[in-house]
Amino acid sequence: MSDAAAVKQDIQQLYRQLIKQLQLTPRWGQKQMIATVANHFLGIKSDVEGHRSDDNPACLVEAGTGTGKTLAYMVACLPIAQALEKKLVISTATIALQEQIIHKDLPALKKHGGYDFDFQLAKGRRRYLCVSRLDQALSQNASLDPTQALFEDELALKLDVTQQALYKDMVVRLGSDQWDGDRDTWKEPLSEDHWRPITTDHKGCTNRRCSHFSQCPFFKARDGLEQADCIVTNHDLVLADLSLGGGAILPVPEDTIYIFDEGHHLADKTLKQFTHQQGIRQLNRWYGQTRSGLKKFIKEWQGGGRGAQISDQVQDHIQGLEQQLIGLEQFLDQPSFSPQDSYQQQENYRFPQGVVPSELVQISHDLGLSTARLARDLSALHELMDDVVKGDQNGLPKEQAESYLAAFGVLQQNAEQQLGLWQAYATVDQANEAPMARWLQHWQTPERVDLEISASPIMAAKLLQENLWQRCYGALLTSATLTALGSFDGLITHSGLNPRSAMLAVASPFDFSKSHISVPREAVEPGPETVFVEHLIIGLKAQLKSAEASLVLFTSRRVMQLVFEGIGDDWQDLILQQGESSKQRLLDQHKQRIDDGEGSVLFGLASFAEGIDLPGHYLTHVVITRLPFTVPDRPVPSALAEWIEKSGGNSFIQLSVPEASVRLVQATGRLLRKEDDKGRITILDKRIVSKRYGQQLLQALPPYERRFA
Repeated sequence: MSDAAAVKQDIQQLYRQLIKQLQLTPRWGQKQMIATVANHFLGIKSDVEGHRSDDNPACLVEAGTGTGKTLAYMVACLPIAQALEKKLVISTATIALQEQIIHKDLPALKKHGGYDFDFQLAKGRRRYLCVSRLDQALSQNASLDPTQALFEDELALKLDVTQQALYKDMVVRLGSDQWDGDRDTWKEPLSEDHWRPITTDHKGCTNRRCSHFSQCPFFKARDGLEQADCIVTNHDLVLADLSLGGGAILPVPEDTIYIFDEGHHLADKTLKQFTHQQGIRQLNRWYGQTRSGLKKFIKEWQGGGRGAQISDQVQDHIQGLEQQLIGLEQFLDQPSFSPQDSYQQQENYRFPQGVVPSELVQISHDLGLSTARLARDLSALHELMDDVVKGDQNGLPKEQAESYLAAFGVLQQNAEQQLGLWQAYATVDQANEAPMARWLQHWQTPERVDLEISASPIMAAKLLQENLWQRCYGALLTSATLTALGSFDGLITHSGLNPRSAMLAVASPFDFSKSHISVPREAVEPGPETVFVEHLIIGLKAQLKSAEASLVLFTSRRVMQLVFEGIGDDWQDLILQQGESSKQRLLDQHKQRIDDGEGSVLFGLASFAEGIDLPGHYLTHVVITRLPFTVPDRPVPSALAEWIEKSGGNSFIQLSVPEASVRLVQATGRLLRKEDDKGRITILDKRIVSKRYGQQLLQALPPYERRFA
């Protein structure tokens, strides 16, 4: 028997065992998914070192609700990863799915599958306590060590009575093993103001140089990752790890098989990870704080020559950068770049086709050169402090050097982030590639209008190719909505995937014919806001039933609020509106009302159209108030649409309609969460039947019974 055949036999045995022990019904779509995923990963070609040698790492599986995709990919991938001696990294877009996998799915598989493996949850460093910073906060008794203020945007952090008590409690619980230093396992929610001063990131961490390294919660958790066969994390942490070169937090990509559940979010998450933003006033303040910190360091530094020389150079760089920043402000202080209304926060100006004036290119180039020198010398100071901590250099007490080591690391990281922005503005885009989106945003503050400069890629394809697809051993992207209008083409284009990737679309096993979708006579085509709101109120009053469980989805917060205000007191008493309290609290209130035999209506926006789970009688009616097209006033989608048009395409057909299709499938998918669920969907946007693209959107929906007025 070949190795591949033996692994397939293990997979079949694991599946049979789980079906039997968990008393599940085998599903054809689930079996299809297991076979497709297993054949793909076992078919990957590798070299003598076990690294992939072909150019086709990815497998794409759209698995409709109820397929049992989580069980399918675990059954297929765990035996393969172990046989190939690869780490399995399962990444999700939401905490809810992450918790389901780590607390329910993997434990069940391990307990009932007769399969031996270890799994761990991976979180970013900022989810863990930094013992050194906690110690510094308390030892000062009133403020953090002033060197920490270099990257806290404050000169000192005063601890109030509540903070002092909280931090002392943390020390006690940490020392008695009642707490593991994970923010999420603290006995009550922690505010960002209380948590931020006692955590750090990779640049602020001194690693093994730290006096508290042996007690470090992050490194204790990371030790577990090295032993785990399967690691559960989120898309943001995977992308952050890749941006650091891969292997900084998670296993190296070359030895990893990735599963991206909720994979339709990966491209958007990638764009956010590689977006650069910087406020002018914020940057000026950072320059001033860095200079103040350097002055303090120079006074305390007793190591002579090199440390003093580099500090002087940093001071010179900052002085030059402050002058260059004045020049930038003067150039951008033009009527065409300025806000029309100084009393509103708004995105005021996007550079057409990402092209910035040549003068701004030169200013950004000069700022980039100076910032690169600043980052270089901050790195040199960081290395110098490392030498002091190791004992290879004198000049400061070890504890003090540890604080400066963390501070200079963070300052270097900040400078490198600034450098990324200046490089994005100084670089001229290649004619045959998607341009960067570059825009200015004005923010109204009590003192003045602040200007924020931003740049972002508009396509994730190249970034994912360079950082992920070219490096990983293999990857599975799966979701209930990977296709748009029945095609994987959009996902492949935007994510930079090989068009020859293994692809499978598995329909949901649910009986959609028991539920219906309707476009009632009250449906209208959206027009002026006031008129549209009036029609929505009429339509909702006609279609909602006071005794049922309903979810009404809006594309605009303002329209949602106007409808709520105008719908009348009787309906307002039944409505739970997004924003009134936390999402989970609203869902809990909604369920409680239904359990008490009452009716309940949820008003929600995009975040309620995906990821919420209200099975059975908790949701029997979904209302779509407007087709979910992308709002065209945001800079990145606008820049992408502009580029498609310039390239001879039709951005509405190629971008807007497919994206709306995915969102509409997600929104309607809230109705049926279990096999015996049934209910109705009402669409109050008449374009679904009056426009040609509306027919495309309808055809992409599951086969509900249709009732059109």
